[in-house]
Amino acid sequence: MLRPLRSLMTLLCLVCVLPAWAGGALPLLKLEAGDLDEPVSIERSLLLEDPGAQLTASEVLQRIASQGREVEGTPRIGYSRSAWWLATQVQAPAAERLQLIIGQTFLDDLEIWLYDGERPLGPLYSGSSRAFSERGEPYPHFLLNLPRLDAGVHTLLLRVQSHSAINLPLQLVGAEQGQQLIAHSWLRSGLLIGALLALALFYLIRYSTLREWPLACFGLTSLSTALYNASIYNLAGLLWPQWPMLPKLLVNLPTAGMMIFSSLFIASALGLRLKRLRWLRDALFAASLLVSVGGLLVDHPRAYEVLNLLILATGLYQLLLLFIGVRQRRPYAPGYLLCWSAALILMLLVPLGRAGLVPLPAGFYAMYAYLPALSMLLFGALLDKQLERVRRVLLSSQAQAIDNLEQYQALFRHSGEGIFRCRRDGRLLEANPSLARLLGREALPANLDALALPSLVGETQWHELLSQLDARSGTASCECQLYDLEQRPRWVYLSLHLRPHQDCIEGIVVDLSERRALEERLQQLAAHDALTGLLNRRELERLLAETLGGTAKRRFSHLLLLGLDRFKQVNDLCGHSAGDQLLRQLASQLLHQLPRHAELARVGGDEFAVLLREVDDEAALEQAEQLRRGVEQFVFTWQGRPFRLHASIGMLALGSGVSDWETALNWATSASQLAKHQGRNRVQQFNPADGALLEHQRQLQWITRLREATERSHFELFFQPVQALQQASSGLHYEVLLRYRDPHNGDWISPAQFLDAAARYDFLGAIDRWVIQHLCAWLAANPRHLAQLAQVNVNLSASSLLDSGFHRLLQDELQRHGLPPSKLCIEVTEMVALGELGVSAQWIEQLRGKGLKVALDDFGSGFASYAYLRHLPLDILKIDGSFISGIERDPINQAMVGSMRQIAGQLGLLTVAEFVETQASLDCLRRLGIDYAQGYFVGRPQPLHLLADDVRHHDTQDA
Repeated sequence: MLRPLRSLMTLLCLVCVLPAWAGGALPLLKLEAGDLDEPVSIERSLLLEDPGAQLTASEVLQRIASQGREVEGTPRIGYSRSAWWLATQVQAPAAERLQLIIGQTFLDDLEIWLYDGERPLGPLYSGSSRAFSERGEPYPHFLLNLPRLDAGVHTLLLRVQSHSAINLPLQLVGAEQGQQLIAHSWLRSGLLIGALLALALFYLIRYSTLREWPLACFGLTSLSTALYNASIYNLAGLLWPQWPMLPKLLVNLPTAGMMIFSSLFIASALGLRLKRLRWLRDALFAASLLVSVGGLLVDHPRAYEVLNLLILATGLYQLLLLFIGVRQRRPYAPGYLLCWSAALILMLLVPLGRAGLVPLPAGFYAMYAYLPALSMLLFGALLDKQLERVRRVLLSSQAQAIDNLEQYQALFRHSGEGIFRCRRDGRLLEANPSLARLLGREALPANLDALALPSLVGETQWHELLSQLDARSGTASCECQLYDLEQRPRWVYLSLHLRPHQDCIEGIVVDLSERRALEERLQQLAAHDALTGLLNRRELERLLAETLGGTAKRRFSHLLLLGLDRFKQVNDLCGHSAGDQLLRQLASQLLHQLPRHAELARVGGDEFAVLLREVDDEAALEQAEQLRRGVEQFVFTWQGRPFRLHASIGMLALGSGVSDWETALNWATSASQLAKHQGRNRVQQFNPADGALLEHQRQLQWITRLREATERSHFELFFQPVQALQQASSGLHYEVLLRYRDPHNGDWISPAQFLDAAARYDFLGAIDRWVIQHLCAWLAANPRHLAQLAQVNVNLSASSLLDSGFHRLLQDELQRHGLPPSKLCIEVTEMVALGELGVSAQWIEQLRGKGLKVALDDFGSGFASYAYLRHLPLDILKIDGSFISGIERDPINQAMVGSMRQIAGQLGLLTVAEFVETQASLDCLRRLGIDYAQGYFVGRPQPLHLLADDVRHHDTQDA
């Protein structure tokens, strides 16, 4: 009883297990009779990985229910080296013929198993590695005829292995509808590819006429898209079925072409300057070409995976370009972004979908066929709009170019400058009327070949210009002489320009004859004296500099400097017109007396200079004497009045140690002025060892130093005390003295070393003004000292005392600083006061009328008569130091000083003895009744600033 029961239980379990093994755990797709009129998608399936590709269908069928994973929608595996099994169950009407659609073009190896319970209905083999005729129905993807099914549930098992990305969109359709689907697919793909090819051809033809780079990029992008779609739709497999790998291999190059040309099109259409993005673009292009060509040579899964990543990177790069164009407000940038959005979606989502990272929506592969074509059509419309705008700009530019051409023609015909075209050998091709007039003709001959630039400007000049054209990027210019058809020279400015890639030279000729004449006239005026026509001082300096520097073509040996004597009389008596006429006549006479190679120049109002060539000192002296005699014999007549002149000539040998033109002129001037001081009308040769000449030069140097001293305060005021001898002093009493402080070493220099130079060159007046201005300002700045001051004595020169302007200055300074005039005593020398007695008495009276005191300095030095004192309104008599030195031992000096004291007392004058150097002299003067004493024994000269209020106050506090 137990054995039959056990056998029954085993049979029941087997009956229960078999249906479960046959598909109870697998997803089931139920189909009715009318469902197969349209393709039905398999939305649920089980997926099992076979890493070693060793499993059989029976083994997979046993394992997939327990080890497989369920997939909703399209299985997207991505890139994998494993074999993959997919299983699902199908229940269709009995005897229905079904066709399986796999919507993926490139799947290397496919196996389809159909099980009716345990019974296999035979495997089907397909894949892109097989010939197109062996893949199943002639369908762009995979369309396989399944065996006729009986009633009940059938298990569909699919094995796939591929180097490409594995995506398995599966559909079932009835056999009759499948044939219609085949026809529709080829029609749709043909229309799509044909449209893209037509679009590419259209824009490539437009590029051939317009030569716009965006047109070429767009046409090539369209062509690459057409070829890519031809590969995706397996057109190559249909045309060449014997080459099964051809479609898969050919898809790589169009992919690279689409990425490269679309990127170039976006950048060029937006007018972007890539700058730093250029290296990224070049890297993407190089990688795309390398991977695409590598995929043609080696069918390796890694190549397809890398190419997939490059598509994604290119999409991101193009998106960046579009955003840059929008940000830079490039024309049509938003439109390009909108039109290219579909292509960008594909370039971003398809690589991610192929890698299995992003689930693609249902129907996406249908859009995959049309979105590129749609984007290209939108792009074409936008590009046409942009090109229309460009066309309008080109038409406007063409109109502007025509207008410019007409203006150029008008300018060419009516320009004042000569314009021409010529060959490289200089033969004229075209010339305007101005060039004809420049060449001395109203019109040029019809045959211009007879005229050549080398014959007009010279062969040497023309070859130099050709060398400049080659060395300076096709431009050359110069000022040169052009000979017209009558061989008359003209100065012209010639500018040439070599047309690139043409053996044609364009040129402009500007007539410079008037400007050149004006320049020569200006050079003449710049180098010559306007009055006499002789060389001027600037030209003389240039000739001297060239001679002394060793660069002169003409070397001069001697320099003569002529200073005219008595010329001022002519100007004062007859006016400057007479003086000008005299100079012109004298210049003409001097020119006739000079040798042919000598140069005569006017360097000042009445000064002339002569440069002699290659003569010795004796011949130069003879020439100078000849010039002096010529001036002496020259008689100038003006309105019936004759005038005679003399010349003081200084001569300098230019080889006598002189190094520059300034020194040469200074030395020659020194020699001429020394000739004046030694009696005039003579020739003085410069000799560096001449003591008189050295003294004269020293005085000339002092004039420059004194002028700087008044401007830069190199002078300083000193004071020397004056002591009262007969009664106690009522306040400070001193004489102001002047010292020069050397700015180089700081030494004090007494006036004795520079007063002669100042007197000779009329500089004493400037020194007197400096002393008065600084003394008054110092007294005003020290009010306590001014209150204690009884009298301050100041020495003034004759030129200042006889100058009414100085008198006004003195009065203005006293009033401006609020100084009492009674505290200021003006000292004048005996020679000055007694020189013009009437005039002296007048200006002394003017000073005393202002409240100032006047002292007669150095009385007795000139042995003047006592009677003169009666006519001079003085206050003080200062006895010359020659009577005071050693007076205690000299009874005669005592008698003379005593008589001076008596006479001064009778006239109401105070007396001051100078040069008091001993106590004995001081005691003797006190016995003789002298009122005041001054000298080294009384006090040596000291800086005036020691008496300043702040210094004295500080000394008092220290005491």
